[in-house]
Amino acid sequence: MELLQLTYFCDAAETENFSRTAQKYNVPPSDISQSVKRLEAELAVKLFDRQANRIALNTRGRAFYQKAKQALT
Repeated sequence: MELLQLTYFCDAAETENFSRTAQKYNVPPSDISQSVKRLEAELAVKLFDRQANRIALNTRGRAFYQKAKQALT
Protein backbone atom coordinates (compact mmCIF):
# COMPACT_ATOMS: atom_id res chain seq x y z
CA MET A 1 0.00 0.00 0.00
CA GLU A 2 1.41 3.33 -1.05
CA LEU A 3 0.67 6.83 0.17
CA LEU A 4 -0.21 7.89 -3.37
CA GLN A 5 -2.78 5.08 -3.60
CA LEU A 6 -4.43 6.28 -0.41
CA THR A 7 -4.40 9.87 -1.64
CA TYR A 8 -6.00 8.91 -4.95
CA PHE A 9 -8.52 6.66 -3.18
CA CYS A 10 -9.60 9.34 -0.70
CA ASP A 11 -10.03 11.97 -3.39
CA ALA A 12 -11.96 9.56 -5.62
CA ALA A 13 -14.11 8.60 -2.63
CA GLU A 14 -14.93 12.25 -1.98
CA THR A 15 -15.73 13.11 -5.60
CA GLU A 16 -16.97 9.66 -6.65
CA ASN A 17 -15.33 10.42 -9.97
CA PHE A 18 -11.99 9.09 -11.26
CA SER A 19 -11.83 11.74 -14.00
CA ARG A 20 -12.06 14.67 -11.56
CA THR A 21 -9.43 13.06 -9.36
CA ALA A 22 -7.19 12.59 -12.40
CA GLN A 23 -7.61 16.25 -13.41
CA LYS A 24 -6.71 17.35 -9.88
CA TYR A 25 -3.45 15.37 -9.95
CA ASN A 26 -2.77 15.97 -13.65
CA VAL A 27 -2.68 12.26 -14.55
CA PRO A 28 -4.80 10.13 -16.90
CA PRO A 29 -8.02 8.72 -15.41
CA SER A 30 -6.71 5.21 -16.10
CA ASP A 31 -3.89 5.86 -13.60
CA ILE A 32 -6.45 6.56 -10.88
CA SER A 33 -8.53 3.53 -11.81
CA GLN A 34 -5.52 1.22 -11.88
CA SER A 35 -4.21 2.57 -8.58
CA VAL A 36 -7.56 1.91 -6.90
CA LYS A 37 -7.76 -1.56 -8.47
CA ARG A 38 -4.28 -2.41 -7.11
CA LEU A 39 -5.36 -1.17 -3.68
CA GLU A 40 -8.50 -3.31 -3.85
CA ALA A 41 -6.43 -6.33 -4.89
CA GLU A 42 -4.01 -5.79 -2.02
CA LEU A 43 -6.88 -5.50 0.47
CA ALA A 44 -8.79 -8.35 -1.24
CA VAL A 45 -11.98 -6.29 -1.10
CA LYS A 46 -13.93 -4.07 -3.50
CA LEU A 47 -14.15 -0.48 -2.27
CA PHE A 48 -16.31 0.98 -5.05
CA ASP A 49 -19.39 -0.21 -6.87
CA ARG A 50 -18.76 0.48 -10.55
CA GLN A 51 -21.45 1.01 -13.19
CA ALA A 52 -20.53 2.22 -16.68
CA ASN A 53 -18.97 5.67 -16.07
CA ARG A 54 -20.12 5.94 -12.47
CA ILE A 55 -18.49 4.87 -9.21
CA ALA A 56 -19.87 4.89 -5.69
CA LEU A 57 -18.30 3.87 -2.41
CA ASN A 58 -19.76 0.69 -1.01
CA THR A 59 -20.01 -0.17 2.69
CA ARG A 60 -16.45 -1.48 2.91
CA GLY A 61 -15.21 1.50 0.94
CA ARG A 62 -16.81 3.93 3.39
CA ALA A 63 -15.24 2.13 6.35
CA PHE A 64 -11.82 2.10 4.66
CA TYR A 65 -12.17 5.75 3.65
CA GLN A 66 -12.58 6.81 7.29
CA LYS A 67 -9.39 4.96 8.28
CA ALA A 68 -7.43 6.11 5.23
CA LYS A 69 -8.42 9.74 5.78
CA GLN A 70 -7.23 9.52 9.40
CA ALA A 71 -3.95 7.98 8.25
CA LEU A 72 -3.37 10.80 5.76
CA THR A 73 -3.96 13.49 8.38
